[in-house]
Amino acid sequence: MKASSGRLSQYLLLSSTESLSKYLVETELFSEASLYEFIKKYKTLVIKPVFGPGEVCVFTEKTKFRVVSKKNALTCTNKEEVYRHLIRHEIKQKFYVIKPIKMNCRYSQGNYQYFVTVHRKSALHEWCVQTYAEQASSKNGRGIYKYFRHEIRNVSMVVAKKLGESFPECNTIVIEIVYDMKNGIWIQDTVLHLSKSKWNQYLTLITKRSLASYVPDTDLFTESTFNHFLHRYKAVIIKPCDGQEGSGIVQISSNNGHSYEIHSGLRKITKATLEETYHFIEESYLSEKYYIIQQRLPLATVDACPIDCRVIVQKMDSTWTSTGKIVKVAGEGFFITNAAQELLSLENAIQNSNMSWVDIDVLEEEIEEICIIAARRLEKNKLGIKIIGFDIGITYRGDIWIIEGNDNPDLSMFYKLEDKTIYANILKAKRN
Repeated sequence: MKASSGRLSQYLLLSSTESLSKYLVETELFSEASLYEFIKKYKTLVIKPVFGPGEVCVFTEKTKFRVVSKKNALTCTNKEEVYRHLIRHEIKQKFYVIKPIKMNCRYSQGNYQYFVTVHRKSALHEWCVQTYAEQASSKNGRGIYKYFRHEIRNVSMVVAKKLGESFPECNTIVIEIVYDMKNGIWIQDTVLHLSKSKWNQYLTLITKRSLASYVPDTDLFTESTFNHFLHRYKAVIIKPCDGQEGSGIVQISSNNGHSYEIHSGLRKITKATLEETYHFIEESYLSEKYYIIQQRLPLATVDACPIDCRVIVQKMDSTWTSTGKIVKVAGEGFFITNAAQELLSLENAIQNSNMSWVDIDVLEEEIEEICIIAARRLEKNKLGIKIIGFDIGITYRGDIWIIEGNDNPDLSMFYKLEDKTIYANILKAKRN
């Protein structure tokens, strides 16, 4: 276990900085003793794993205790019963931390919660505040945020600089800030997003001006960003920041606000309201991974099934070169191509798609150029990478989008082609 990057270690690093001490929420390793100690000191507690999302809250209600998690809600008559419930039903990992909930908009009126993302192009560049994602939309919250804006920005920058010194491989940090007009602001949590994180990759790509228009609109998933994106785009995709092979990806579509369809794999569920839809997603997906939200792209189709293009770029003699392309056709009923029913050359895919009018040579040249620029940009974020597999979305209008890049791409799909030339060329470049 890399304890050095866990929640407790991050807290200890930040607490060594004098200017941050008044903003920090007391944090200790969870144990029976620390639970009883915190119950004496605070009315509301949160218990989180040392790594990753998920939380259990404990509320003192007169002489009883309310224990609430995503899947359970229980009233306990004494602290010993609280501890037994936590150990038997909630504690799944080896190490957890415990801290008070100073403020949290989900549990208190007049308290507000923001996720501030700070990013740098590489360990050699300066940090910059990139986004502020509100947990739940509120006019009062936005007004209070404006009041604290400069303080929040300054605190977030100090946090990023301190953690960035200890974790030079990390170029994206999300800081959970909670605040109100009475008590000011607190740092409730900090999360490191390493190079494999889709949130880090998105920020890395959009900071290159020539790439920004090729990347789908993206934000951290919160109730507020969910409502905003669905209102704006009518259909959205949510993805785990560290997911692979399409696991956990969900599409949500609005039926003119009258109902909402949740599509995952072959499964489709309809919810009557936006609030019901959000709570279903929260309970079903958010307890295990951090998520981003993106606009849904109107991908080109073959026989009404969406397609995208896997592009392999490799670094040879200090130069990035495109060495292979293959088009994946989604299985019937799927909205992503990870469950591909067919693999085609780019030329065959375009000829058989609903965009057969597109000039294939021009399209291929633009795809290669974009992928090479993107590879150079991602290389600055993670030194030493030699191969990247980009998933490139192509819309029915011929627009090109960078869906994501993977520096450990699956090459087996190229072997499945009848002509093994592309596969052989990729392996040869990889060996060299």
